[in-house]
Amino acid sequence: GAEPSGMTTYYDRVGKYGADGGLEFQTADDRASEEEVAAILSQRWNCEFGRFGHLSALDWFVTRHGRMIGVAELKTRSHPSTQFPTVWLNVRKWLALQLMVVAAGVQATFVVRFTDGIFYCRLADIDAQQMRVAGCKRVVKARSDIEPVIDIPVSTLTRVMEAA
Repeated sequence: GAEPSGMTTYYDRVGKYGADGGLEFQTADDRASEEEVAAILSQRWNCEFGRFGHLSALDWFVTRHGRMIGVAELKTRSHPSTQFPTVWLNVRKWLALQLMVVAAGVQATFVVRFTDGIFYCRLADIDAQQMRVAGCKRVVKARSDIEPVIDIPVSTLTRVMEAA
């Protein structure tokens, strides 16, 4: 299927230098996709998704009636949910989510947008011991793009909606 909001594949990305002099790889399409997913989830879950600051470890904080009720991380994939049996969550992202769970006493959610729909799971339902070192087979952002990740079976994710 077509990639969400005209997304390019990960390997086709080209970095640009940000205000701090470091390379950044988020595109306008990435931001549009994130905003679209946040709007859909806000409506479905009766809450509001707010962005953490630029270059933050996590994507969103979630509020209802002005109170923080959760945090969330979004991954957008340029393939259907059936292409691979698992999806990766970087261990560093899992740790950042866990820290917010402990610090703020809120729930954390991992959201994945595939080309055929939006899926999610609660952080508490992820088996973090399903860990391995993985990443890009060729350098896209940096050699450090290979790092510890958690394999999450796609079959354990809950579908929010089909792709439009």
